[in-house]
Amino acid sequence: MNRRASPDDLLPALLRTSVLAVLLGVAACAQQPQEPPPEPVSEVVMSERPTPPPLPVRVAQGPYKDVRKPAVAGSWYPGDAEKLAAEVDGFLAATGATGDCETTPMALVSPHAGYAYSGPTAAFAYAEVRGCPVHRVWLLGPSHRFGFSGAAVYDKEAFRTPLGDLPIDLATAARIADKPGLQWITRDDGGEHSMEIQLPLLQRTLGAFELVPILVGQLDAEQAKQIAEALRSELGPGDLVVVSTDFTHYGRRFDYRPFEDDLPEKLSALDHGAWEPVAAGDPDGFRAYIARTGATVCGRHPLEILAALLPEGAKATELSYTTSGEITGDWSNTVSYLAARIDGPGWKGRGPQTGGARLVSEEAATALLELARKSLVHWFEVGRPLDVDPSTLPEDATRELGAFVTLTKHGALRGCIGEIKARRPVWKAVTSRAVDAAIHDGRFPPVSAEELPELEVEVSLLGPTWQVPGPEAVVVGRHGVVVSSGLRNATYLPQVGPEQGWDRHTMLLSLLRKAGLPPAALEGARIEVYEAQVTPHVGL
Repeated sequence: MNRRASPDDLLPALLRTSVLAVLLGVAACAQQPQEPPPEPVSEVVMSERPTPPPLPVRVAQGPYKDVRKPAVAGSWYPGDAEKLAAEVDGFLAATGATGDCETTPMALVSPHAGYAYSGPTAAFAYAEVRGCPVHRVWLLGPSHRFGFSGAAVYDKEAFRTPLGDLPIDLATAARIADKPGLQWITRDDGGEHSMEIQLPLLQRTLGAFELVPILVGQLDAEQAKQIAEALRSELGPGDLVVVSTDFTHYGRRFDYRPFEDDLPEKLSALDHGAWEPVAAGDPDGFRAYIARTGATVCGRHPLEILAALLPEGAKATELSYTTSGEITGDWSNTVSYLAARIDGPGWKGRGPQTGGARLVSEEAATALLELARKSLVHWFEVGRPLDVDPSTLPEDATRELGAFVTLTKHGALRGCIGEIKARRPVWKAVTSRAVDAAIHDGRFPPVSAEELPELEVEVSLLGPTWQVPGPEAVVVGRHGVVVSSGLRNATYLPQVGPEQGWDRHTMLLSLLRKAGLPPAALEGARIEVYEAQVTPHVGL
């Protein structure tokens, strides 16, 4: 009963390697109750909230193999990271808005023309979320390149821009892809610009975040409501919805000239007549207005989804409105641009989830969780490691991955140990660390056999680590984080930040304290991240 793990599994290896080769990691899991978040340096009245400084320009690309690459960088917006960041930052500064993260919007509406035309208007929307605690963005854009019925989610690992990669929440995409009105994109999007054009603006205001990109085709009224219902069940705290749309396209080029005089006034009346039912959460009224006027709003179907999605009590605020005619002086062909924010009671659905990486199949993840449970029970019954025949396991359960096993008792942490670096088949890591979490986590007394019925087990499978250029590249809930400086280091699993209710900055400051480093060390510290596939807790 008191037999310990083999010497190969114990701490001496930790002394021979960096934190990236941690064999027995205990700092990854936050102990309950956790230390309080750092005290603010000073009290700031929200109405006098200073404008956040521009984020550093540091391109962060992950180890993603299946990436949606930029299609209009270098034409619709600058393809060089420094020039792109400077242009977006200039747009944001010109708004004069400081933002107010005490009330982060539920949704934004933003135009999607080239930055020379719509960038200044779009900036009014994004200035509203600058520095706010948004962990995931739902981006709805119309398909200009090909027609299809319904809406489609991308089966890609990430979207890439000149400013870096934005990981796609594939676990959520998979849940909604089978819902009525939704599907996977089964072809190349043809260089679609409606969503891509929004991403650098989001990156310069939020830093890194998870993305759920939804390309919207042709919808009937029922499909729009079905899609809204599917999204409503998923949207929760930490989510921001962004609808990408231009408004009226006027002129011979667009085959739409319902009037030929007083264009600025009549276009404004036409556009605001379209916006009013959306702002009121009236999808049927919006659809009827479009049918009656023929208004050429390219994102009418994403807007219809938004109107159906808004909860009772939502309040829309228009932030900016202009036209390309005002910008160029050419009213023969002109496009309208509107920026707005939606506030309200907040999204009440599932919200961003941790550990959504797809490292192994669901079958393998379930088998590994069961192995952790069996190995723990076997140890307390027999006093030796569980014998496992790997030929009986799903093939991907034999992959080399990092792994952590977490034990909880009545919701409180009872033990958590793992290995960040992949050094052996993951089934071996899971069976070994299940026992280590019970008897070798020095923060707690060893688990007793009598406690087993009260314990729950969680398995986190870890992908490879990679260095990111700065704190703004960390996605809370998506990334596990390793912070190191000199000989000091510490790590948190992806689920720790959300469990503690931390934003990015608060989580990183806590991690610095774990490593014994001062807050000032953050800017110069080495920051590495990894993604995890986390299985639900299961009882013993």
